[in-house]
Amino acid sequence: MNKKKKQYYFELIDVFHFIIKWRKKLIIICSVSALLSIIVSSPWIIKPKYKSTAVFYPSMNNSISSALLTDSRVKQKDPLEFGEQVAAQQYVQILESDYLKGKVIQRYNLIEHYRIDPNDPEKNYKLGKKYDKNISVKKTPYASIEISVLDENPDIAAEVANGIVMILDSVKTEVQRKLAMQALYIIETEYKRKEEEINTIKARMQELGAKGVYNVEEQAKAITEIIGKVGINENIRQQQNNLATFGAESQSLTSTLELQVEQMNELKKKLDQAKIDVEGNLSNVFILQNASPAERKSYPLRSLIVISSILGSFLLACIVLLFVEKFSQQKHNLIS
Repeated sequence: MNKKKKQYYFELIDVFHFIIKWRKKLIIICSVSALLSIIVSSPWIIKPKYKSTAVFYPSMNNSISSALLTDSRVKQKDPLEFGEQVAAQQYVQILESDYLKGKVIQRYNLIEHYRIDPNDPEKNYKLGKKYDKNISVKKTPYASIEISVLDENPDIAAEVANGIVMILDSVKTEVQRKLAMQALYIIETEYKRKEEEINTIKARMQELGAKGVYNVEEQAKAITEIIGKVGINENIRQQQNNLATFGAESQSLTSTLELQVEQMNELKKKLDQAKIDVEGNLSNVFILQNASPAERKSYPLRSLIVISSILGSFLLACIVLLFVEKFSQQKHNLIS
């Protein structure tokens, strides 16, 4: 054990001797490296970028009517509730979709802002690379969503970050409205069909009423009482025949009408809800932090570049000098 410690101690001393021996060259190399990294990372060569971040929670509600107009006895999702992991993941997918990216690119004219030639055959590829490099979306551990934008102009970075949140809200509302319009069309069609069925039943019941058949049970009781008092005459006999002929149909139509009216009332509720979903507007995002223009640049990290450059140059120089020293020793041994 002591032997290993001694060996390590002597190796460490050798390293220090090596550094002291070549200190002048190492200082010159590190100084030149530091100077070059300072020049390369200067604003004249690498344009500084500023970062702005917007944070929001996604809403978990997809229907205004179901959230606000449902039976109070039935537990529904609160339209102000937020913070669900599944909803957050869905919103991230929308933010990463080409459809939303296209809207952002069009609104802020990013092809010109990123100085991409519109006639370049690879303009879409280059634009996509720039977009992904400067605009990032991530879900936080708390189920909120963070949108970060890097730009050479801090005001534009903040504007784009806030704008993406608003575009997301409008895209989500647009998708919901399209679905609501489809639902409205289906319900309206069914409501009209049901209305026609009820009108047909009512028309037939009016025809039976004209023949004196409108309430079979009550009429049968009344006829029985009349026969018991005055006996049967031609008028009573005709009413009995009409009841016998059309009574069953009248009862069936009455039951059917009640059922159809009940179904129509349910459709009317759904129709009203569908109209609210189409015409109403409820925000899909709960903003926690609006993006604001950054006061300090986020890229490049000049100090990190300089330190990394110095360390890299120092290690590389040590390796090269070590090879030079070993080569000189071998050459000297061969000559001796």
